[in-house]
Amino acid sequence: MNIQVSTGYAAAAHADTDPRRAEALVLSRLAAGMIRASELGKSGFAALASAVHENRRFWRIVAMDLTDDGNELPQALRVQLLSLAQFVEQETARVLGGGNDAQTLIELNRTVARGLFEQPG
Repeated sequence: MNIQVSTGYAAAAHADTDPRRAEALVLSRLAAGMIRASELGKSGFAALASAVHENRRFWRIVAMDLTDDGNELPQALRVQLLSLAQFVEQETARVLGGGNDAQTLIELNRTVARGLFEQPG
């Protein structure tokens, strides 16, 4: 993806020189935050809302990078990732509306992170 990270994600990006690994670390940390918030149950809805919002924020950054003319990813992969970003928007709305838990978002992040970790540098 090679995204431009915002201030909130800069520490993870600078912790590693491989952008794929940095992005995978951010996705893993976001998933962990959603897991921790989910474990609080109904009394932790504010924490869950905050965690899924941070996750959505990351995916919005990804989407902006994917639509940039300078993005060098293959077009087909860009389209697939943009589709995932749109799904994150929709699923986040469902979670915040109380209709879903965050499990789908957690699994999505884990799957994408795993793929990024497994890509050759």
